[in-house]
Amino acid sequence: MAVRKHLTFIVHGARADRQDLRQTVSWVRERGHAVDVRITWNAGDAEALAADAADQGTDVVVACGGDGTLNEVVNGLDGRNTPLGVIPLGTANDFARQTGIPEEADHAMDVILRRKPVCIDTASMNGRRFLNVSTGGVGAEATQQTPADAKATFGPLAYAITAVRMLAGNQNRHATFQSAGYELDVDFLAFAVGSGRETGGGTMMTPDASVTDGLLDVCVIEAMSRRDFAMLSLSVKRGEHRGLPGVHYVQLPWLKVTSTEPLTVNLDGEGVESQTCDYRARRGDLLVHVHHLPGEE
Repeated sequence: MAVRKHLTFIVHGARADRQDLRQTVSWVRERGHAVDVRITWNAGDAEALAADAADQGTDVVVACGGDGTLNEVVNGLDGRNTPLGVIPLGTANDFARQTGIPEEADHAMDVILRRKPVCIDTASMNGRRFLNVSTGGVGAEATQQTPADAKATFGPLAYAITAVRMLAGNQNRHATFQSAGYELDVDFLAFAVGSGRETGGGTMMTPDASVTDGLLDVCVIEAMSRRDFAMLSLSVKRGEHRGLPGVHYVQLPWLKVTSTEPLTVNLDGEGVESQTCDYRARRGDLLVHVHHLPGEE
């Protein structure tokens, strides 16, 4: 006899009226599972609701939204052993894409109900956990400044369009990247710190990242001309940029990024500003239902 579960759905408010999600909730309940649905309206809601559900003993917390909603839920589950499920309803859905979680709500639900959760690494920046990739520089600023209507119209392409526009007025950014036995002081266009591999709708800035090795993959792209960066970006998109001129790629257990000016940094789609970014790898601290681990397609 199938085990009945208690699932708590954390749903981004802008996705609450989706018919496919409503049908999925009904379908799960018809199969004897208990489902609580919690709607978010403001920043921080998903984190608080996920923490409360875990503390109340739910079997699975299901993040229903984009990578930003997923990031909040992951932080709400920090320090708790409750498994995470994902129904990807956002623009980029980077984590779902690289772990084989389908875009269709009912098929994503199959992964949650039929596959046992696996233990994976996460990472943190200044104490805030992230699941996938943190970016700084052009990519992070483009994510921050891309309008919601553009994302709705163009999908992940909207981020690239904004980035190209920003490069036209580009100003050099400078930072120091430090770790045990490693230091890089450089003008840069972009950097990425990854526990996962993809960011910004499928760009492979940290293509060697693993969610089970306890390390951060770090990629720093030096300041260069718009023409050179445009050519390099094609290789970055495919994850073929390691070893190319102007690209620094290392794997580290921790990283400290410091700058004299505030840096715009993105954590799984959520933007923050900080002059000092303290990154830490966090080995095996999240249970999550996935189809497969990144790189194991």
